[in-house]
Amino acid sequence: MLPRETSFNFICHLSHHPLRIPGMLTTRVALLPLRRSFSSTAVSSSLPTNNQHQKKQKYAAYAFAAVSAMSAASIYTRHIRHEKVSSLPSAEDSGLLSRDKALSIIETIKRAGLMGSTKSVKEELDLLRKYHIENGYHGGLIVRDLSQPLFSLDEYNDTNTSAGESGSNSNISEDERVKEGSVNVKSVNGASLSEKITDMAHRECYYLYYEIKPNGHKKQEIFCRGTTLLVDVLTCLESWFVYDQELGCHVHHGFKKHADRVVEDVLPLLAKPSDLSTVEVSGHSLGGAVAMLVAVKLKKRGYRVTNVLSVAGPKLCRGYKDRDILERLLPRQTIRIENDLDIVPFLPPSGVSPGDKLWLVLDKGQEKVFMLPKEWLKDPMNSWAESVLLNLKLFETIWNQSKTHKIVTHVTRLKNNLKDIVND
Repeated sequence: MLPRETSFNFICHLSHHPLRIPGMLTTRVALLPLRRSFSSTAVSSSLPTNNQHQKKQKYAAYAFAAVSAMSAASIYTRHIRHEKVSSLPSAEDSGLLSRDKALSIIETIKRAGLMGSTKSVKEELDLLRKYHIENGYHGGLIVRDLSQPLFSLDEYNDTNTSAGESGSNSNISEDERVKEGSVNVKSVNGASLSEKITDMAHRECYYLYYEIKPNGHKKQEIFCRGTTLLVDVLTCLESWFVYDQELGCHVHHGFKKHADRVVEDVLPLLAKPSDLSTVEVSGHSLGGAVAMLVAVKLKKRGYRVTNVLSVAGPKLCRGYKDRDILERLLPRQTIRIENDLDIVPFLPPSGVSPGDKLWLVLDKGQEKVFMLPKEWLKDPMNSWAESVLLNLKLFETIWNQSKTHKIVTHVTRLKNNLKDIVND
């Protein structure tokens, strides 16, 4: 047996040369992986937390940089825009907007916004009737729903004739015949009417006001409803441009489909084209863009279209050449009303809109109204007035969008800023 000092020195020596002692080698080799395993586990458990924290810091830095860049660009563009807007004559001083014209525009805006505010078509019809009676209109009203074609006319006539000959169902309404299956219902997007009809999906799409004047003049006004249903939103999202064979230009795909349905539906309701009959078309939001296309298509069919008004309508054609084609077909009195704090007229950003522009502007906290003729807008030097990058105030637009797109906002701002004209 070794002395105590020798044993102590030997063990200390062995600790520096573990390969000489098999037992110590096994012990130290066994301990080292355990110690390394414990150490690596602690490090690996802390790594994800550190990485996540670093990612959050990186994303926050990117977001801050993006917001800073947008803010700097916004300040710069606002300065340029202010200088250009300050050089424009107001609508009152331009001489392009008479009192009668201003009052007519305000009244048409009100009538274009009467649809889509009630819970049923019956309530909508009652509202329309009440408004027109109270405001001195003495003509007729037709409210139309275009969510789907209810019947195939040929099939309905055949079925109705056979039912009359058999003496059955003679006193049953058309709606009840649909429910009983005695009328063949057209499918809609592969689904039957019973699958598609709901209280909100079966809504009016436009209304027609007609009046015969004492001199025999037949005045017909079409008002296209704005975005109300989910299907309307989907129509707006079909924002690619397609070539319209009838018009000879590229237009918004969703608006084209909607306008084609309106034209097909309204033709049987209009008086035959003549010098004694006129047509005016107006609309709000989606209905504003559709109104312009409906007007062009009716004019191509020989109708005398005299006025077109688009309130807060989105862009509907692809480029300047397409705009020029539409403007040659549209009547001289074609006006689009746009609010610079409403994002809808800026969409889709690559599109273009025809007609004169009645522009509601908020410049350094001051409300202004400008009347910009289409000839002025065609000048390349004035293209800034149509620029999305220069005129879109992104932060204010998003914040105020729920108010600025409404009909009441357009009416109020026009009345407030055209007092000298309207109150003459």
